[in-house]
Amino acid sequence: MNRGWKGAACFLGSWILLTAVLFPGVRAVVEAVAPGMFTPPRIFGRIQMVLALLGGMGLLFYWKDTPQRFFGAKSWSGVGFKAVRWGLLGAGMVAAAAGLQKFLGVRTWAGVPGVDLWAGALATGALVALLEEFVFRGVLGLAFWRAAGEKPAALLLGVNAAIFSAAHFLRPQGEIGTGWFSGFVAWTNLELWAGSVDLWRLAGLFVAGLILARLAWQQQNLWAAVGLHAGWVAGLRICEGFWKETAQVSGGWWGPSLEAGPIPFVLLLLVAFTLWGRPIRARLD
Repeated sequence: MNRGWKGAACFLGSWILLTAVLFPGVRAVVEAVAPGMFTPPRIFGRIQMVLALLGGMGLLFYWKDTPQRFFGAKSWSGVGFKAVRWGLLGAGMVAAAAGLQKFLGVRTWAGVPGVDLWAGALATGALVALLEEFVFRGVLGLAFWRAAGEKPAALLLGVNAAIFSAAHFLRPQGEIGTGWFSGFVAWTNLELWAGSVDLWRLAGLFVAGLILARLAWQQQNLWAAVGLHAGWVAGLRICEGFWKETAQVSGGWWGPSLEAGPIPFVLLLLVAFTLWGRPIRARLD
């Protein structure tokens, strides 16, 4: 096992262990300071996120890599244009799904949202995209791919996409009891294997992960992936403001979800086929 795989295995094991060990104490502090404000599953999820970010920095140090390599730029104006262009594509994909659902009668036009919704959606999209791309396509992508050595590109990108899709279903289900072992019990009740996972959403996230990983591999930086990811997240919130769900209309394959179902999945496949139709670099920079 080379340095890349050793680091990834250590990261995963320590992340699982530390989340379980820290959860009871952090939960007790949070519930004492702000009782009723945060649910136990949400506290568990925040611990997962913080440890993933800290562990990611540790992995970069172990692999002798830096965030500057995949967040750097020769021209910041060029980076900005690239991120905005891909962001518009992401938002446009969501708008296309919402428009088609309007045509099918499961959404209705609600008018142009207010400035507060636009600002909140854009800020949320940018923050989520930066954090998730740093972890998934930065640390577990560009840094891991180089540390792992030469492997089949399709395998590395597929593993990255699988991790990305699965990570969206790591929230504990049901009540989480108290006690020093409650964190370990929470790991056994994750939505991924103890809940009812929406297979359309899981498949869509996998394809989205393939797209983002392919962009990061080809560009050798994260700005295109950050832009596209931010466009998806912001686009969901903005389009839900433009087109509201039609009242008293039953859902189905046609919607009204903008994240799961055949409509968003097909749109993702179209983009994926376009990107994967181009040659994949044989080597990493």
